[in-house]
Amino acid sequence: MKKLPFQKSDELIDSFLDKILDSKKGLLLKVKNVWSECVGKDLSFHTEPEEVNGGILYVKVKSSLWKKELKMTMGRMVEEKVRAVFPEIKKIVWR
Repeated sequence: MKKLPFQKSDELIDSFLDKILDSKKGLLLKVKNVWSECVGKDLSFHTEPEEVNGGILYVKVKSSLWKKELKMTMGRMVEEKVRAVFPEIKKIVWR
């Protein structure tokens, strides 16, 4: 059996996940898998992606202080980083 290049393997896994899971759950799983790398360890410790619906990513924030900070200042930067990796996500709602 011929070995597939690494990138091909990733594409096969993504395709498999899309087919097995509905697209919302598949996208959420993909986001969760790279969340820490995408937003950084500190922020990922205080947040958790919970749901994707209609292009909106809903993220649970573990403290009101972090939630306030995300809504006021750093949330826009995080949204830009996430959209760079997942263009299908149009907005993040911090809850």
